[in-house]
Amino acid sequence: MSSGIEHIYLIGSGSSYLAGFTISYLFNNIGSIPTYAVFATEFQYLIKPILNENDCIIGLSQSGETKGVIDSINSGRKLGCLTIAITNYMASNLAKISDISLHLQCSIENSVLSTKTYISELVILSILSLEIAKIKKRITDNEYNTIWEDLTSLPKNIQTHLSKLHREIKSISKNLKTIEFCFYLGSGADYPTVMEGCLKLKEGARFIGHAYPTSEFSHGPLTIVGPNICVISIIPQENDKKKQNIFKILKRIKDLNGIVLVLYSSNEIYDQFDFKIKVPTTNQYLQPINSVIGFQLLTLEIARLRGINCDTPRYLTKITDM
Repeated sequence: MSSGIEHIYLIGSGSSYLAGFTISYLFNNIGSIPTYAVFATEFQYLIKPILNENDCIIGLSQSGETKGVIDSINSGRKLGCLTIAITNYMASNLAKISDISLHLQCSIENSVLSTKTYISELVILSILSLEIAKIKKRITDNEYNTIWEDLTSLPKNIQTHLSKLHREIKSISKNLKTIEFCFYLGSGADYPTVMEGCLKLKEGARFIGHAYPTSEFSHGPLTIVGPNICVISIIPQENDKKKQNIFKILKRIKDLNGIVLVLYSSNEIYDQFDFKIKVPTTNQYLQPINSVIGFQLLTLEIARLRGINCDTPRYLTKITDM
């Protein structure tokens, strides 16, 4: 696939777009092919004018019937681009019109929120970027094997910790159901992960919130912080400048009497914050998969406390004509 490809465009709507956005960081860091996630509805305006035959378009759609994704794939086909479908339905129009179709294999998903689909998209895209990196010799055999082993051990790792994680989140949720507004903060691949967490809270619990790159929070949104405002932030594994910036901003939020919930995977202790969610740890490139499960459970429990069925959010459907 990688031979001669100049750009990769990951196209989707809603959570599928965010899955592409999350793994675009992995593509760009180890795959060496410039990769960009684009909303399906914006593709025609942003990417189509610069598209050429050496580009690859990957369409992400649980149903395989999302109109904007199909339109984007068709635009690529007309120019001779390589087109790839990632979908849960191999008989869908998206799968039929694409050069290559990859099956999510996550069985039927009845929930409108597409939690299974999202994680399956992350996994398939991670495998794809890993294989490209190996072909282009951007990673060593040892690095490849390590990431692959971590990926295959994820289900067992998650299952081992899931019950305890769920109990902790259920307890925390009782303190959050009356919050007025929620901000989600993250840097790097954690940014699209918190976007997905925030989207789930809106869809599933009708909770008003917004997600920002961590360092952008000081450029305006900080002024809203107060006693009944909750800020949810992912603390990364790496001890680098990104982590230092997060602590600096979270301290500022605490000084302004904001409520802070941190999601993390290290063995560090964060007693300076109001609430803490510890998720299973894995390779830093795969950590968004574990992190988003914490956010999914948080949505589930807050929705329950509010008397909302998060699987069937009002006004939303599995397939849209947009």
